[in-house]
Amino acid sequence: MPSQRPGVRGPGAAHAQRRQHILDAVFAIVDAEGTEQISIRHVADRAGVSVGRVQHYFPSKDALLAEAFAAINARGSERVRVRLAAEDGFDDPETVLMEILDGLLPRTEEDRRLFRVAQAFEAFALPRPSLKAQVAQGYEELATLLTLLLYKIVAPGSPESPGDLSPLRPHAYRVVALTVGLAGLVITGNLTPEQAREIVFAHLHGSLRELRLGSE
Repeated sequence: MPSQRPGVRGPGAAHAQRRQHILDAVFAIVDAEGTEQISIRHVADRAGVSVGRVQHYFPSKDALLAEAFAAINARGSERVRVRLAAEDGFDDPETVLMEILDGLLPRTEEDRRLFRVAQAFEAFALPRPSLKAQVAQGYEELATLLTLLLYKIVAPGSPESPGDLSPLRPHAYRVVALTVGLAGLVITGNLTPEQAREIVFAHLHGSLRELRLGSE
């Protein structure tokens, strides 16, 4: 009997919906009350399910928060993927790079909520080694992807499996740090999303000019 796939009705879909319902309760609590208010009991009450149901999916508070943080990141990745599909931009590394950075900037109220929740998770994770490692891995994976995209932009036609890309890595981390920092300024109201986007893209285009000149 074939297994259920995402989007297909049946036990698999119901399982995913129950998990997501619990995670949505976590997001709501973190945004309204902070991560210190997260407990299995509180999440169960907020989700309207039993403590046993929450523990069936997430056996501990740290497991619950780790999964919630991963889900936040997955939502951001999916949003970028949908936008790229709509623009048919998967084959253009510069378009992909710009969409990823643009996707890090909160535009809608839902974007702002998810950014607040993600920031709260990061603050909670820092003194907890396993969760901190998860946060660090997320940034490392993002920087690795941006590094590869920068390589494809400044060295078109080069091998798909490049050698040492370490010279490009600081450029990738620089643009990640700038974009995340500007996202925080959008949340506080110091910048509009449009102003933040203009700053990020001006920096990116300057970096690309510098890298292209260096590769000649």
